[in-house]
Amino acid sequence: MIRTAAIAVAVGAATVFGVAGQASADVKPGTYTSTTLSGGVVLLQRTAHVQGHDLVLIGRYPIHSTRNGGYVDLFPGHRVILNSDGHGGYTGPAYFGGAVIGSISLTPQR
Repeated sequence: MIRTAAIAVAVGAATVFGVAGQASADVKPGTYTSTTLSGGVVLLQRTAHVQGHDLVLIGRYPIHSTRNGGYVDLFPGHRVILNSDGHGGYTGPAYFGGAVIGSISLTPQR
């Protein structure tokens, strides 16, 4: 029973945080409008930049590539997923401690 629970936790963590070896896409460099939502309410909306492999928002955060874009660890336990929306932008859930607490979107500025 304990082993089954441990396996379930490991699979759940891999699903939420990704598994090494899946990297094949990058978040494209450029200027974006970053919108952070929680409970349908905009918490933060401001200009963000992707420079090299970093998201420059309130600070500078490394972007880790995934199959669909990337993810950023903003601080310990707080991760945002940046999945390509197919239109030059990125969107995904925001996690804290493994629980979804909201979402983020990066919309390209033209």
